[in-house]
Amino acid sequence: SKDFFDLVKSIGESKSKQEEDRIILNELIVLKKKMGERERSTKRLKEFLVRLIYVEMLGHDASFGYMRAVEMAASTNLLHKR
Repeated sequence: SKDFFDLVKSIGESKSKQEEDRIILNELIVLKKKMGERERSTKRLKEFLVRLIYVEMLGHDASFGYMRAVEMAASTNLLHKR
């Protein structure tokens, strides 16, 4: 999605590790807020999880999203598991 593309682009264009960390920490704050909302679609939740996995791959803690990932994996709907 556009949000994920913008995140990857902004991290790639960062000039220093400190700037990259600031971008990722801001992203984590946004994701915590959005994942806590009750009114969100499954499609949006999948997008949030992709962004969380990317942040985790970069070495930052995104453990607040682990339960949501497990819930999606345990879903009986095959489209949720994709």
